[in-house]
Amino acid sequence: MQIHCTYCGAPLNISRKVAEAALEKLYAEDLAYYEVRCPKCRKMNKIPREVLLRAVPNWKPPAQAED
Repeated sequence: MQIHCTYCGAPLNISRKVAEAALEKLYAEDLAYYEVRCPKCRKMNKIPREVLLRAVPNWKPPAQAED
């Protein structure tokens, strides 16, 4: 998946494995955005959950263990 930096327009490549790990973190911490630092301008870019789900369409949230 390739997105562009909001601030400088540099391309940011996100692999499928990174997208899956980001979705797991978003799900575990109940976040709406995943932050990626631009290598060119060093500013943080917010990637919404919906964009990550488009990159990994078959991803399913892990089942929570019940106590």
